[in-house]
Amino acid sequence: MSRPICPTCQRPTKVCLCDFIEDIDNQVEVGILQHPSEVNLVKGTAKIAQLSLSHCQTWCGEDLHDLPGLVSWLETDKPVFLLYPEIEGQTEPCEFYSVEQVRDLFAVEGGKLLILDGTWRKTHKIMMLNSVLRGMDRVSLQPSTPSVYRIRKQKDDESSLSTIEALYEALSQLEDDSVRYQPLLNTFESMQQQQAAFTKNLNDS
Repeated sequence: MSRPICPTCQRPTKVCLCDFIEDIDNQVEVGILQHPSEVNLVKGTAKIAQLSLSHCQTWCGEDLHDLPGLVSWLETDKPVFLLYPEIEGQTEPCEFYSVEQVRDLFAVEGGKLLILDGTWRKTHKIMMLNSVLRGMDRVSLQPSTPSVYRIRKQKDDESSLSTIEALYEALSQLEDDSVRYQPLLNTFESMQQQQAAFTKNLNDS
């Protein structure tokens, strides 16, 4: 028998996120390019952004040729930045901007931020498949705190952030408003506590 699924957050009802979600009116528009392996992953965090942020779109796939909606979203006169670190050996020229430079040089309100959702290996594959992404202007973050992602293994516990943590850092720094985006981290923590309790109950039964 299949598990009942929440129609809103698309998670099993026993780990539904809806009671934890707070609506946030973000000024910087967010786009999420999600690797297909992340779509139904209960421990994934992109769903928090999708449910919380008023200006957020998600596309699922690896190759931009199969994602005309994302291509159209990127083709704009607004400033668009990719949140992704430097790739060793990359030949495509791209500019890296600090948060301060973005705020000084561009109109943050109405700007766009693209983030890749997936493991490091999967997001690296997406980058290798798409020269358009490799050539995008990028924003460099200095996280305010280390990751607290406990329910899923990180590539590097000291420097890696979950998708929702990276979005919190980027949006709160770009808009200079950490209070506005604190609910993202609150929901993230509630999700982790819920998942840990659910796992414990399964192990105890």
